Amino acid sequence: MIFKKFIVLIFFLLLSLSCGKDKSTEDISKNVTGEFKWSENISVNQIPETPVKGYINGKEIRIEYINYENWIASKDNVINFSTKKPNQNCGFVEYDVSLTRKEIPFPEKGEFLKENFSTTKEGYSAVYFDNEKKVTVGWNCALVITETTDKIVRGKIAICFKDEKKSWIAGTFEAIRCRNL
Repeated sequence: MIFKKFIVLIFFLLLSLSCGKDKSTEDISKNVTGEFKWSENISVNQIPETPVKGYINGKEIRIEYINYENWIASKDNVINFSTKKPNQNCGFVEYDVSLTRKEIPFPEKGEFLKENFSTTKEGYSAVYFDNEKKVTVGWNCALVITETTDKIVRGKIAICFKDEKKSWIAGTFEAIRCRNL
């Protein structure tokens, strides 16, 4: 009887010690809940596995339309996020957030990381629009493109802007692919 109590005591002691073990950094920072928080430093693991949404100048925005523009003449490539849908796909709409890569397409698959505001990435820029006014401030970005076809680009993104209201967008997306002159 005493031996059984001893074994049970050892079992609970080992169980309590194992509950306090540290999880790996990747497990802790992996964000699948959709709860994104603005951050000066960003990583791919912070991107939530929920549809992209965000806050611009302190106001919540819900993204309704996303496109990936390939500009033929300038060779620029832009991923646009908008709270409004155009009358037709690839039609004119005011964008809320844009990520641009000058003269070179984004990779068809893979990651892009501008981990903090002071990091520079030649040829890349990000802006947001507040009441149709273009706002250019420091920014960081984690982008993962998972699929590119002739018609769509799928992936996930998080962009934080270094502004007073801590503007950001983050989440998964499917962008309509547009080819423009």
